Amino acid sequence: MARLTAKGEARRGAIVQAAARLVAAEGPDALTHRAVVAASGVPLAATTYYFASIDDLRAAAVGHLVDDERRQARSLVEALPRRPRSAAVTARHVVAVLLGADRDDAELLALYERFLACGRHPRLRPLLREARAAIDAELAELLDRCGRPATDVATLVALVDGSVVSALVEGDGSARRRAEEAVARALG
Repeated sequence: MARLTAKGEARRGAIVQAAARLVAAEGPDALTHRAVVAASGVPLAATTYYFASIDDLRAAAVGHLVDDERRQARSLVEALPRRPRSAAVTARHVVAVLLGADRDDAELLALYERFLACGRHPRLRPLLREARAAIDAELAELLDRCGRPATDVATLVALVDGSVVSALVEGDGSARRRAEEAVARALG
């Protein structure tokens, strides 16, 4: 595609944002050119002009979502002053970086459903791996800022994921609490 004008960049950005909202709300398989047109208000021809295929558009939308999650994680870590913290307090911060500061169980269910659905798309897997590596780096920085010894971040992520999925399946509203408890025990 040729170099875009400011208007073209704005239109492409509006398409990506609308597609990202659709993926966040309904998952990557709900993304169609027509759904993006309805959500963004751009003509159908614009979606096919800026994106050669629905896979290109899906990748741009998921890229937008993971970039936003990375920025949020970075912001949470940067706001944390360096000082020793208990395992329980550190666990709250770890869970906030992984799950977002204020997502409720319904939003967490949608997040995990979207994450798994994205994993079914081979083209999205590199984006997900890159995002995971960036979040892991943020977690390592968070642990350092909390005065905690270096720990296997992948194990903490697995504890959070397992605790959250179990709680979401049981539907008792305890996902965040259970994740925090599991991480606090591991940080002991």
